[in-house]
Amino acid sequence: MKKTTATMLVAVVVMSFAVSGKANASGSAGGTAPAASGAKKLVIYTHQTQQILGDELKDANGNTYRDPSTAHLKNLAPQFTRETGIEIEFVPYSSDGAVVKSLLQVGDPGMDIYTTGFTQSVAEFERFTAPILSAQEASALYGAELAAAMTQVNGNIHNLQIAKEYGEAITYNEEVIKAAGYTEIPATEAAFNDLLEKIRANGVDPISLHRVENWPLSTLDPFSHYVGGELDTLAKLMNEATPFSENTAIGKTLKMYTTWKSKGYFEKEIYADFGVAMDAVAYGKSGMFLFGSWVFQQVQSRVPAGKDKAIIKFDAAPDFGKGRFIGVNPAQGYAINKASKNIEAAKQFLDWLAKQTDYLVTIGVVPTHRDAKQGVPPHFALVDGRVRSGEVKQLVAAPITQNSVNSEEVLKEANLYADNKWAGLPFDALNITQPNDWNAYNAQIARQNTAYVNAVKDLGVRYDSSLK
Repeated sequence: MKKTTATMLVAVVVMSFAVSGKANASGSAGGTAPAASGAKKLVIYTHQTQQILGDELKDANGNTYRDPSTAHLKNLAPQFTRETGIEIEFVPYSSDGAVVKSLLQVGDPGMDIYTTGFTQSVAEFERFTAPILSAQEASALYGAELAAAMTQVNGNIHNLQIAKEYGEAITYNEEVIKAAGYTEIPATEAAFNDLLEKIRANGVDPISLHRVENWPLSTLDPFSHYVGGELDTLAKLMNEATPFSENTAIGKTLKMYTTWKSKGYFEKEIYADFGVAMDAVAYGKSGMFLFGSWVFQQVQSRVPAGKDKAIIKFDAAPDFGKGRFIGVNPAQGYAINKASKNIEAAKQFLDWLAKQTDYLVTIGVVPTHRDAKQGVPPHFALVDGRVRSGEVKQLVAAPITQNSVNSEEVLKEANLYADNKWAGLPFDALNITQPNDWNAYNAQIARQNTAYVNAVKDLGVRYDSSLK
């Protein structure tokens, strides 16, 4: 295994940073004391390779290259070295996490910190990672709601997320909106539907869904939070007699999406891949995405030459009856390898990084550390202003609990989990050539209700509201 690891490290790109260069601006209050552990170097594995290699761009001939000026974490690291004397070595890893998992399993001390870019169970965090700070300390530093959404083991945070980002909402082309007679995403459901109808009347697809793949329909889950004004809407189906009918937030959202389909509000032609779908919004051939904020920068980067990239904007969904909401997710997660010999220095680095406001804003997230100066990425400015004014309420991502685990098992038992079948099967049941015929949709909902309820009974589970 050691030989395999050594070979692997030779194969990947590794960057070490000496004490040099000009200091970057930061939100840190004062300097950072040298690490008490006497550590000389920290090795950090990251799946966010653009932060250490730079963004992928294309030259005039269509050739892809990396822009080193956008390797923001790499460019920031020398500042930490100057303040502490601790050098930083970065190792990129693919998002499947295979390399990191193997190092954790053999207790390799050569990796100190890694970004949590792959799924790990609470048991795995407990077995392989070190506690970073107590849940009480995290609550004081990052806020109670955000701290509650971080992975905890025995009252300690093991997956520290040093910032936040706004989640599923609307990334839209402002030119398309204005051509339909609106200056922004309207605040009410009725006005939003009117906007969609007017975009369609202009010969433009109102919404890009990218239905050729299954994952886009997963957005029905977070959008159901806005419909119901609460979290855990999918898990709460375990207590429902008719879970996918319109009496639940999930059921209402399913019917809303399928109604939009019946009215021709999604793309008329199948996109060959997601890049084509993003181009559609960037070029004004489609009005918007109903996805997370992660799609914003990708769409903006595709705005054609000669156009102002600021035509791509991000805003909250309208009020679907319970108020206007925006999902909030803790972001930029890090864990510390339990086998590391530099655990205290690793904690020091993460606390320092959480206060680097300019860096966090540049990579597109909102600093949340109590001692970080305020800052908001430009694309979040609109929705962040609505949140601060109270016009839009935050719904912080629910923590993973036994409810989440049970809900997933029920969907698997009912054969509705893979490929988001719980959302895709009803949506696809409606034939666009017969938009007023809802018989197939209703039949599918009835089948799903039966399968889901039977799975709940077979597994003997319920939604437990006491689990937070």
